[in-house]
Amino acid sequence: MKLFRIHIAPEQLGALVTIFVVALANAWLLADSERYSMVDIVPVLVCFGLFGLLFLLVTQDEPFTHDTRVRYTLIGLEYLLVLAVFSLSPLVFNAILLVIWSALLPYFMPFKKTLWLSPLWSAFPWLLYVYAWQQNGGLWITAILFWTFNLFALVMMESRNQAEQEKQRAEQANRELRALQDLMQQASRKEERTRIARDIHDLVGHHLTGLSLHLQVASRTVPAEQKPVIDQCLTIARLLLSDVREAVSDMREFGQLDLLQAMQALIEPLREKIQVNIVCNTNISGLSLLQATNLLRCIQESLTNSLRHGRADTLDIHIYRVSDALLIDITDNGAGSANFIEGNGLKGMNERMAELNGSATFDHSETGFHVRLRLPEQQ
Repeated sequence: MKLFRIHIAPEQLGALVTIFVVALANAWLLADSERYSMVDIVPVLVCFGLFGLLFLLVTQDEPFTHDTRVRYTLIGLEYLLVLAVFSLSPLVFNAILLVIWSALLPYFMPFKKTLWLSPLWSAFPWLLYVYAWQQNGGLWITAILFWTFNLFALVMMESRNQAEQEKQRAEQANRELRALQDLMQQASRKEERTRIARDIHDLVGHHLTGLSLHLQVASRTVPAEQKPVIDQCLTIARLLLSDVREAVSDMREFGQLDLLQAMQALIEPLREKIQVNIVCNTNISGLSLLQATNLLRCIQESLTNSLRHGRADTLDIHIYRVSDALLIDITDNGAGSANFIEGNGLKGMNERMAELNGSATFDHSETGFHVRLRLPEQQ
């Protein structure tokens, strides 16, 4: 059983410290007033404590990795706690909770929608505050000021969100570049090996064949006392020709592209984010550069989708052959529904496999996403 661990980033710690300080300020100022007793103070502190706990849960990658509905529920509960604080405490700086809450929204809904809705969720707590504490003087100016604070939090978090996405795209491009660079280096070495093997076969092999023919002729025409020496030379020439052919075959065989090596270069930087298990039950060293490149790009896209959309932490890649095709099954444990729409990434996978006269099929369920790549055998 996998245990849930709470990880606190510096920005999360800053928010929690802010919540704690505002809660202490409430306790101090309310206790200093004769109008409030501990019966009034304790509910306020409880609301602050619950708000901090929900904030910490919402901003964790776990335990709700595969259930966004739980996160939305927690966000709604946090907003209700903000309203509760506004109704239980007359201190205007409690609106800091609303600013912290607003900073979470760009991660859960489109930025434009958050901007359009910000006046609504900013105004409602203040209306509740007016009703609960009957304070009107300068309140609307204060409300507008705190609304601008909410806008500032929204813009800053959206900028941070965009920066994180750009970083992820750059890391993805870098991983793909490294894997493709590995393939290109292999292809370059393969081309050079093939050229050398061809030259050895055409030049050395040709000359050794000619030498063998001349020695065969000489063996029939020389005097009997010289024939053993000629036959020995002929045997050596035939052995050399056999060795040359074997060396040429080895050079061509070891010059094949290694897709598994390129896949390792693609996966290695993601070891801390996702566990990738590769099972290969067949020899895939005979792929062309186009085949290896397109398959690698499809695997890259599957890996990206598992991390970005499915939030998977395990990906299984099974490579095997049937009678007429090479098959690659890619399965993750990400979240999702059986109803999904093919985006540009999946359409691109279809196009890449069609270029190889192959196919890509997709199957999504509650237990994860399954991609099957089919590459027909060359006739």
